[in-house]
Amino acid sequence: MHTFSRRRMVTLTAALGVGATLASTASPRSWAANNNETAWNFFTGKGLSQAQTAGLIGNFIVESGADPINPASEQHGGGPGRGIAQWEGSRRSELYAYADSRGLAWSNLGLQLDFVWKEFTSTESAALAKIKATTTPSAAAVAVRKYYERPSAHADQARISAAELIYSRYGDGSTPPPSDTTFPLLKSGASGAAVTTAQYLLRGKGQKLDVDGRFGPGTLAAAKAFQKAQGLVVDGVIGPRTWLALVPKLRNGSKGDAVRALQSELKIEIDGSFGPATEKAVRSHQDKAGLEVDGVVGPITWGSLIS
Repeated sequence: MHTFSRRRMVTLTAALGVGATLASTASPRSWAANNNETAWNFFTGKGLSQAQTAGLIGNFIVESGADPINPASEQHGGGPGRGIAQWEGSRRSELYAYADSRGLAWSNLGLQLDFVWKEFTSTESAALAKIKATTTPSAAAVAVRKYYERPSAHADQARISAAELIYSRYGDGSTPPPSDTTFPLLKSGASGAAVTTAQYLLRGKGQKLDVDGRFGPGTLAAAKAFQKAQGLVVDGVIGPRTWLALVPKLRNGSKGDAVRALQSELKIEIDGSFGPATEKAVRSHQDKAGLEVDGVVGPITWGSLIS
């Protein structure tokens, strides 16, 4: 709910609540699953649909700047945003008071989930009603942004992509994510296949730059321009939120630079046309990665390809 034009500093501390409990004994991926799955189980347990729950968690990924959601997230430079929803102003004060009343740190994940529901059943009941009226992860993601988060910059594509990713991981009929679906962190000086993919995707979003596999000044300028247009932190670093805003859903019949990015990752002929050969390659990759084999490239398939 904060202003995205100011960069946040994400800090991980022992006050992470449930996630921190596992951190001392489990791998990072187990911890990652825990925070998102804890939120998933909490909201579905409250009666929200899986699509509505995905919309909430997708927003919290964007707001806290982390996948898994990070309840200890603080806005950089002493900015007001705090927690998974980046509460600020009177709502942040209410979060602090609620934490004090329960004798817990404000950055405790369980406390923040309870606080979200406390808002939904009181001051944010109208937002809850709007969210409950949605039936898809994308619609829920936009409703959460519009009626609950109410940020100054929308970044809807990032929210929708994150929501669809969460739905792919945990929704009915979903397959387990591959062993690693973490998008790489790219910055000036990087090179390689992931940079090539990012360059194609940036061109697909209307940016003008060369595709050469090197993260130089042209790619930096294009990344910053894209981030500004999307209402993201403008730092030129291509991390999880920027990736989620970049990757589109592709299927047979799609065309353009995003398809070239896909074909580059699949190591097949690059012609910018998603035809039978590309679909065959996608299905083969999905089968090998343990994903649902449908030939459609959504956030989780992108995440399993880009490294």
